[in-house]
Amino acid sequence: MTSTFRAVLAALVLLVLGGLIGVARWQARRPEGSPGPAVAWDSPEDCRPCHAAVYGEWEASRHRRAWSDPNVQASFQHFGFDRKCESCHAPEPVLVTGLEAPAELRGGDRDGGVTCLSCHLLPDGHGVAASRTVADAPCRPIQSPALGQAGLCGVCHTAIYQDWQERPAGPEWRSCRDCHMPAVSTRPSGRSHLCLGGHDAETVRSAVRVRVRREADEMVVAVTNRAAGHNFPGERHHRLLILEVLQRNAAGEITLLRQESIKGITPFRGESSAEKIRAGHSIELRFPVLQAGTARLRLLYKLFPWRSDNEALVVHEEEVKLE
Repeated sequence: MTSTFRAVLAALVLLVLGGLIGVARWQARRPEGSPGPAVAWDSPEDCRPCHAAVYGEWEASRHRRAWSDPNVQASFQHFGFDRKCESCHAPEPVLVTGLEAPAELRGGDRDGGVTCLSCHLLPDGHGVAASRTVADAPCRPIQSPALGQAGLCGVCHTAIYQDWQERPAGPEWRSCRDCHMPAVSTRPSGRSHLCLGGHDAETVRSAVRVRVRREADEMVVAVTNRAAGHNFPGERHHRLLILEVLQRNAAGEITLLRQESIKGITPFRGESSAEKIRAGHSIELRFPVLQAGTARLRLLYKLFPWRSDNEALVVHEEEVKLE
């Protein structure tokens, strides 16, 4: 037997074994009585061959690290591994458990965080919700209105979803995906799966507007939530929003340095919406003008309270003249 023949034979054996393993795996995952060649998808890796670009976006997203992020794990430990919190960081498919029901913690593969199947797997267990129906596609995508509804996100983002429901009337206050999953022109009916939000500087900065005016002996700073359809900042508990004002006189000497909290730390089981800026609303802060000179103001956003001012995102910064 020549070496070439042995190599070809070995390749054929591996090919046959691979096929048998694939069939066995498919049979094991195929729901009993399911029609046709449907597959009960059980991993984001199943989606990758056909949806490489979307998979890449998801892999780079915060959803992908919703369970494995060290800050998340530290929070779990701090709060005693509360199942109510853990469930949204590695949820069972929400279309299976129901949009009106609390999220349920996935039994395995939790390191994947919020996966493709968390949002797309249909209740039958072997079809996927999609923006359009493609009958001959391997995953049997079926157009589902649920994907365009804010309630899909609201299963886990409950406080933000409630904020959004209480938003002012008007077309400018759009749904979650319009801001966080914008359309991708090169992908038919497709949207970005990076799901940018509170960790993205451009997204945070785009939500607010800062205006300064003088009233008698006071400098008034108005911070307006002009674009977020929910309260700003949008996360609960540990997001901080601080306005800092530094005044100097004509000689350059500091006459006032003050920080005012717009959003501070909130209790784990509660949330003070009064501390945050509702959609379309403004909050005004007043500072005395002690001497003529200049004032530098900075709007600082912190993801976590233990971060220093130097680590905060500067949402807005400007210098105004004081006369």
